[in-house]
Amino acid sequence: MPTRHSRHGLTLSPNYRMVVLRDVYCDAAVGSATAISEAIKNVAASTGYEIYIVATQDLIKVRADVEIWDEAPDDDLSASGWTGPLTFDLDCPTGNLQVGDIFGTVISGIEPPRGLGRYTVALFHRGREQADGAFHEILQVMGTDGDDERIDDLQRQHSGIEQYLMRIWWQTDLPPDEDDEDL
Repeated sequence: MPTRHSRHGLTLSPNYRMVVLRDVYCDAAVGSATAISEAIKNVAASTGYEIYIVATQDLIKVRADVEIWDEAPDDDLSASGWTGPLTFDLDCPTGNLQVGDIFGTVISGIEPPRGLGRYTVALFHRGREQADGAFHEILQVMGTDGDDERIDDLQRQHSGIEQYLMRIWWQTDLPPDEDDEDL
């Protein structure tokens, strides 16, 4: 029976609408432009080293949760309103993960018990349509009398309505690095 080892969460205002899951040490730039373009179309995409999630808006804080499992969870999250999963491979050369935005609002120290390796990540999301509606509500308030207070109220009221859940479990050892030499 699958067992969840840990859960880590962060509520953040994603700069450039990006939420990123990655190993703390990775080849971040390799394939990032292609992955980001793909994520804009499909919610999320991966370079193999990083998973990029594109939030539907950037005026209201989003919630990102990471769960570490010993194997693939077998429960059905659709009954709780989750959409997904989108499934990706994620190479973790240190086995120390972080999730957050691209400017350093992150939670690090997410350490799966199996350590370094290739992991499977199942990404679920919910609340994107509601967050988009709240985003447009805020836009309508902008520029009206007392807009600062009303915007603050709307942001507090809808904080975390857009949610992302990443379930992670170990898949296999990493392939040998091309730069490694046989000793």
